[in-house]
Amino acid sequence: MRFEYQNFSCDVDVFRRDLDIVVRFYDGSREPAEEEIVNLVIADPGYGYLMLKFKGDAALLSGFLDESVFASDEMVEAAIDFIEHLSPYSQSVYMPYHVARFRQTSYVEYNGEY
Repeated sequence: MRFEYQNFSCDVDVFRRDLDIVVRFYDGSREPAEEEIVNLVIADPGYGYLMLKFKGDAALLSGFLDESVFASDEMVEAAIDFIEHLSPYSQSVYMPYHVARFRQTSYVEYNGEY
């Protein structure tokens, strides 16, 4: 599945549990193939995640998106629309949301080499 907004597109993974949905936005070309996971591997965290969690007659949408990719409010709104359209239940519920844009400053990594 792919997310598309204007001239940008990326891969998405959709994870479901009951009615709840988590979407991971990422570049599939940067994902190591199974046979590549032997010694040195880079596990790319992607561009962010959104979660749609249903609570009774309402739903909460939250997550975080990389601001170097999701640079405009309009692009974040497009990602919100994307996850909302994955569930027929989201069309008729009250759904407040909070999506944080993050800027990567550092990371912790183990890649098999050290």
